[in-house]
Formats: sequence, C-alpha cells, structure tokens
Amino acid sequence: FAACSPLAHAQQDPGEWRQRVFVYGMGAAIEGDAQIGNVKVPVDVSISDLFDALKFGAMAAYRVENDVWSFTGDVTYMNLGWSAQTQQGRASSGLDVEQITVMGTAGRRLTPHLEALFSLAYFDLSADLQVRVLQQRTEVSRDASWVDPLVGLNYVVPIGGKWTYTLRGDVGGFGIGSDLTWHMITTFRRQNTQRFAWYLGYRVIAYDYEDGSGRNYQHYDLRQHGPGAGIAFSF
Repeated sequence: FAACSPLAHAQQDPGEWRQRVFVYGMGAAIEGDAQIGNVKVPVDVSISDLFDALKFGAMAAYRVENDVWSFTGDVTYMNLGWSAQTQQGRASSGLDVEQITVMGTAGRRLTPHLEALFSLAYFDLSADLQVRVLQQRTEVSRDASWVDPLVGLNYVVPIGGKWTYTLRGDVGGFGIGSDLTWHMITTFRRQNTQRFAWYLGYRVIAYDYEDGSGRNYQHYDLRQHGPGAGIAFSF
C-alpha cells in the first residue's frame, strides 16, 4: 500500500539511498466476469464476504530511493474460493482462484511532491469455474500468466506533523499482455518514529485479459478493490 510513499529525508544527502520494507493486508472485494471456454461466471465477492472466501493472502513490498530516483517491488498472493446459488437451489456457480501479482516500479521525481512512474506487472492466475443447473454440472480449469507495462504518477504531500497523504495511479496493458490494466492506491501514513510507520489506505487492481479460442478461450475482466492497513520499517 504505502510502498509509493517516500521516506522523510531531512538533513540527508540527496544522493543517499534509503530503504523501506512494508507488510500489509487488504480487505478486497472482487467483481467482474470470468470465462473459460463457454463457461462464464459473474464474480461478486463483497468485502463482508471476503474472509469467508479468502483461504490465504499475503502482501509485502520493498522500496529504495534517493531524492531523484526510486525503485519499488510489490508482491501480492491471494487464494480465493467463492460460490453462489439461486434461492430455490436449482442453479449455482462458483470460482476458485489463486493469484500472484508482482509489480516492479521505477520512479523519477519531477517535483518535490510528484513522481513519474514506469512499471512492469506480472500476473499469474489459476482459475477453476463451476456451474450447476439442476443435476447438470460443468467444471473447467485453466492457468494464465502475462506481463503488462504501466505508466503512472505518484503524488505525496505532508499534511502536518507526522502525517503524509499519497495518491498513485497507473494505467497500462495496451494489448501487450492484457487489453487494459489499471491500478490506484491512496494512503494516509503516520511516521511514529524514524524507523517505524503505520498506514491506512485503499487499493484497486483491475485487468481485462483475453486469450485463446474454443475450449482454450479465457477471459478475465476482474477488479480487486478494498481498504487495507500495514506497517513499514525504514533503514
């Protein structure tokens, strides 16, 4: 979440490299559509349902920067299971998805508060779709992976005392990996000590990926979004 937040660096050499490690959690809602072959499942896991659906999730990030350049790596792993059925129970659908997202970002400071960003995002997705109508059940599974380039901006401003506000936005894909990928983070960070900070925020990761044909056709038009919280250690 706050991997895009620069370190406080008063009275430090502008060329000196500073480092920060982040560990965070995200209460993500997932929505959109997933399709494999001719099996299509509308996905809508609300934030209140997430912890019933989430089997395991872990998020971490690392940032190194000076007053001109920054380099950030962010890894997110989520293992989700979800199902829904009609009130009469005559039909049901389900989705099991295991997803790893790895994002590497290089930043160039344009002003004291604004960075230009270039990122490469790697998505690794394993999906299992289930559809049942009466006694007829269909289940299909596929794996997909792709790399998307993204460009973006990162705006950071102190808001008094130990608080900092950050807003980051990225857009990419451009038909290279997915048709479209976009990413947004906004956070409020409190720097408790020189070495320790905590933060609250909101994150969105969305993609529209399509590949294959016939039985091997895959289409994932999904958005993951929700609030999160984390801690950061500087050194």
